[in-house]
Amino acid sequence: MFEWLFPTWTNPAVLALIVGARTLANGALAVLVARSRSPGTAITGVAAGLALLSTALTVSVLRGDLGLGASYLEFAVQVALVGLAGVAVRSNPSTGRWRATALAAFCAVGLLLITIPLYGEATVAP
Repeated sequence: MFEWLFPTWTNPAVLALIVGARTLANGALAVLVARSRSPGTAITGVAAGLALLSTALTVSVLRGDLGLGASYLEFAVQVALVGLAGVAVRSNPSTGRWRATALAAFCAVGLLLITIPLYGEATVAP
């Protein structure tokens, strides 16, 4: 079903599930930044841009369109997004927002750790 998205992988549905979960976690981080600040501020735009860039880079690296350098860039983008969300929520804290940010960051970092070997498979192993 997802062969068109990840044509060189044996099980592209699993990759699509991982990328979808990362996109949701990154989107949740961007929404938490927007709720911590005003939706029209620059930091909110940066968070949304980082979330979109992360998804685009992840798909491109896993498809084989981009190489190892892009996977390093995506890793840095992911770390920047998690850090930005933490800073934004710390500047306007609430108990619920802290918990939601911690959960979304935990999910985003956990899924990033899963994709690191996949990046190796996509860029170094072929």
